[in-house]
Amino acid sequence: MMTSSSLVHVPFRGGAQALTALLGGQVQVTFDSIPSSIGHIRAGELRPLAVTTATHSDVLPELPTVAEVVPGYEASTWYGLGAPRNTPADVVQSPADVVQSLNAAVNAALADPGMKSRLAEMGGIVLAGSPADFGRLIAEETEKWAQVVQFSGAKQE
Repeated sequence: MMTSSSLVHVPFRGGAQALTALLGGQVQVTFDSIPSSIGHIRAGELRPLAVTTATHSDVLPELPTVAEVVPGYEASTWYGLGAPRNTPADVVQSPADVVQSLNAAVNAALADPGMKSRLAEMGGIVLAGSPADFGRLIAEETEKWAQVVQFSGAKQE
């Protein structure tokens, strides 16, 4: 959309299958996350071209960002935990304080030096925060990708 490039989308059931097709020469390029491809990059089996994040990667600092060539481009893979909408967010003096307890436990794990080190080694970036922070991220990403889907003309089958 931002470059008027024409690429043929080849659907796969998941990133592992797309990576296998790339390694096998069935496709010429893929947009993959660093954690899932870093082993192949380090082994010399894949040649990374750029990172799609807004900033350089600590694990592959020599790679340019796509935004250096296409200003404003940013596409990140992120993972988070969700709970059903009606999960109690805060029940006073009760172990049912599920959302806040889960958030505190996840943030504590992400703050652990061993966890941070392992994620950084794989190229992951820790984004701890509150349920409200995560809600804003989801809303922003939904808006951004809705524009891309609309531009593409993709329709649900």
